[in-house]
Amino acid sequence: MVADDPNCKIELKTFHCEIINDHEGLKKEEDHYKDIAIIRKIDTAMVQRNYLQVKQDVQEIMQSKIERLLGDPGLLHLVLKK
Repeated sequence: MVADDPNCKIELKTFHCEIINDHEGLKKEEDHYKDIAIIRKIDTAMVQRNYLQVKQDVQEIMQSKIERLLGDPGLLHLVLKK
């Protein structure tokens, strides 16, 4: 298998297709791209705090659901004990 540049054709390939792109049109379009505006800066500490908060929220939800299952005799059969 061979990979080639669109401007440098290679005749012998393991596939028989060609992707046709308007490279000049794509270049003009890319030249008009604008940078995405920065809304706020995010640092590692913020990401870590959010991660820990989500983890704690999930643990609290799980604990409340387990307590609900254990407290209701009609739902007790859903709890698997190992």
